[in-house]
Amino acid sequence: MGRGSLSQVRMERMTRNRNSDGTRIPRFLLNLVAKTFQTLPHRKALALGRGTGDFIRRFLPRKVDLARKNLEMAYPDLAGTPKVEQLVQDVFRHFGMMGAEFLRFPVLTESWLREHVQVSGLEHVFSLLDQGKGVLAFSAHFGNWELAIKRLALDIPVQIHVVIRRIKDPNVHRFIEEYRERYGGAISILQDQGPLPIFRLLRKNGIVVTVLDQNAGREEGVFTPFFGRPACTYASVARIAIRQKIPLLPVFDARTEGGTHRVILGPPIPPTDLNEIESIQHLTEACTRKIEEMVRAYPDQWIWMHNRWKTKPDEVLPRPGD
Repeated sequence: MGRGSLSQVRMERMTRNRNSDGTRIPRFLLNLVAKTFQTLPHRKALALGRGTGDFIRRFLPRKVDLARKNLEMAYPDLAGTPKVEQLVQDVFRHFGMMGAEFLRFPVLTESWLREHVQVSGLEHVFSLLDQGKGVLAFSAHFGNWELAIKRLALDIPVQIHVVIRRIKDPNVHRFIEEYRERYGGAISILQDQGPLPIFRLLRKNGIVVTVLDQNAGREEGVFTPFFGRPACTYASVARIAIRQKIPLLPVFDARTEGGTHRVILGPPIPPTDLNEIESIQHLTEACTRKIEEMVRAYPDQWIWMHNRWKTKPDEVLPRPGD
């Protein structure tokens, strides 16, 4: 292993250790980075975001390896080809640009948002609100989901709430949460609060958005096919929809040409008339299929560096003597 590789491993270990022991990134540094992106013209800010994605990729070899491994298993025909390496690079660049856009939220005007972020399917939201049971929507770590919420808030007269995981670094968590609430049009619900806040909001005809593309523990999820492999997916969202007797509404953002975005809503996915266990399985599978459909259309805009298939189905062990 060369010196460059050793330095990359050391950097990744340092980053991992800092996150695990609660060491905080200073708030002034977060503000400084945000201000830098806000003062640049939009295209230059995106270019800086792309470069930041390239820079970060060099110091996270394990994440790069995981992204490559996941891509090659999802697209076996591309295994070992330059196309996979290009996709890995593009994924990190995409998330660098997403970060740049998020940090620029304070300077993205309504006119800019309406011009650069097109929306289709708003009628599904209003139809569900008219029924008075609230809107339970699902998305993925795909495109720029934060920008989608900010854009939708311009047209939907009901406060949008998003379910999030707590970030280990409390300064980063607080910074993102404040940006989301002050500039992003959404109020956060922590995942560890459980389903009660979601039930309360739906009973008040509120709007809740969650993501359904993260690995779940076996006790929390059900296995659904995702790129031909069983992926353990959180079952709680489908369970809430079934008990409230409401459909789940897909909402996705996709980055398109020329620095523009497209937000796609619906159509809603209703629960089945099966028993609860079967209906949870069916509804979660339908949501996962929708996520896969979007990822296949824009494979460079999903978090391939996430260990989506970490939880494995129980294997039947051979009996002694077999």
